[in-house]
Amino acid sequence: MTETKATPNLSATTESEATPEVQAKNKTQNLRVAVVHDWLFVRRGGEKVLEEILDLFPQADFHYLFGNPNTALRNIEKHRLVPSFLASIPGISKFYKMFLPLLPVAAEAWNLQKYDLIISSSSCVAKGIIPNPLAAHVSYIHSPMRYAWDQEHRYFPEPVTLLNPVELVRRILLSNLRRWDVTSAMRIDKLVANSAFVARRCKLYYGRQAQVVYPPVEWEHFQNSPRKPDAGGKVLLFGAWVPYKRMRWALEILLANNIPVIAAGSGEDFNAAKHAHGANNLAEFYERPSDEKVTELYSRSQILLFPAIEDFGIVPLEAIAAGVPVVAPNVGGTAETVSHGITGIHFNEGDPNSMLNAVLEARKQWQSGVDRAIFCKHAALFSRDTFRNNFSKIILEALAERTPS
Repeated sequence: MTETKATPNLSATTESEATPEVQAKNKTQNLRVAVVHDWLFVRRGGEKVLEEILDLFPQADFHYLFGNPNTALRNIEKHRLVPSFLASIPGISKFYKMFLPLLPVAAEAWNLQKYDLIISSSSCVAKGIIPNPLAAHVSYIHSPMRYAWDQEHRYFPEPVTLLNPVELVRRILLSNLRRWDVTSAMRIDKLVANSAFVARRCKLYYGRQAQVVYPPVEWEHFQNSPRKPDAGGKVLLFGAWVPYKRMRWALEILLANNIPVIAAGSGEDFNAAKHAHGANNLAEFYERPSDEKVTELYSRSQILLFPAIEDFGIVPLEAIAAGVPVVAPNVGGTAETVSHGITGIHFNEGDPNSMLNAVLEARKQWQSGVDRAIFCKHAALFSRDTFRNNFSKIILEALAERTPS
């Protein structure tokens, strides 16, 4: 589904006329480049950003903790793959949370001393690599480590007591992980956040200001997609079904109010929700839908409900490009990407009545359809070219600052 993008003609323009993307390709084509990422299971928003970064640097070696890059990434075969030592542990993809104390060790264990430019794509420990002192290290932060910071109590809800030594040890380990996370942030030359919301958390946790570069959205693919919502005004819930995203919580509220739902995605909560509600005539379930199926689901849905605070959220912008209004929280990434009353409706995160009222308001406001031109114009603000040029500017700045005088 990703459009084929012609390789820029590096000699076609003068340096002053070239786009930042072309300038960065000129500057880095003879450099040794490493791209570092956490883990790879399925292709979601973070993986789409990673694909763009890898495409900017075709010569880059790709380092990752564990997972399967061949299924989670497109066009990865042109890169040399360097997994961490954790990748050799049988079944680690299912039990990786048990290895959290080892993740910083794995990130620091890679020998990256030969590289001139290192780009880390991080939502956990990838930013904590140890670079060559003469290299430039640019880190794209999808989120500060959720387990250790603002999502700690959602992932580990048990209270700490002296009668629960396992939980006490876990919290001690998380405290140590936070100290490492702050210290390792000092090894980054340029900190890049995927939203102002994430940049705020980088400032709060790391004491560093991050530049915001919004992720790329393949909006062109969706701009001419058909729009034929099913009768009954179905609400689409699509994304990662993990506890903090509150997908199952939203599903159960919708079903309790007799609102038909299309549930799509993957994760522990998806399986539980399908088991609990698979026989309900108001619910359809699609696990790990293909790109083609996702386009079909957008076309059949009246609105997309995105229930939780998100760091950025590519799915809402894909939906907007497809002409689907979005109901989402008024905080987090969707506060920046969903225009209230124009491309969707905001609600107070965590408030079931506010969410339900927003769903009903959106169904009423757009029951006769949407203005596709307005929706596509909004989605186009987050284009691939915009991402590539803005990210390339930061690469050029980092290289210029690290060049010995």
